[in-house]
Amino acid sequence: MVFRKSTIRVNSNLAKSIITKANETVWGVWSGLFGLANNELIVITLVDNLDLRKPWPDEFEVVDEQLMLATERPNSVSPPSLQGLYVFRSMETESKNIDEIVRLSTQAWGTFETTEEYRSQPIGLFKPRNPGAVSTMWLLTWYDGFKSWEKSRDPHEEAKKAFRERQALLTKTSAIATRLVT
Repeated sequence: MVFRKSTIRVNSNLAKSIITKANETVWGVWSGLFGLANNELIVITLVDNLDLRKPWPDEFEVVDEQLMLATERPNSVSPPSLQGLYVFRSMETESKNIDEIVRLSTQAWGTFETTEEYRSQPIGLFKPRNPGAVSTMWLLTWYDGFKSWEKSRDPHEEAKKAFRERQALLTKTSAIATRLVT
């Protein structure tokens, strides 16, 4: 399944109609807490037809858009539904590192999401549909709140080791804190 991650600039009237006006199945809509303009939303859709040229009507201003493939997660097309904090992390890397980043992330999740110190769940780790020499991957992680996110900065030693190795493969990374709108 191909996923489309779009950052869309909207006015408040259009934000409510984004699901009904999309030309693709909406997987999730997020509004920003930090790192996203107050008039922007991140929307992930399921691409049913790659020949469809316009997933959004003209009234929506698409700021950024990427076609992505799921790696280890999500392992179904069921949309996210947990309330709390969702963090979108971009990870720029040489494309030759994508499989290793997936392996290290999956390895780290074994202790990262099972600790009793905080609540977290990696929702999706996406790679570009058509990678170039350098690619941007996206990691979407759910936390029950900012306190869990903060505590997760010091995860179990096994997760910490894998995350350090993953970080060494990245040329740039940034994070956007969001809340699920729908």
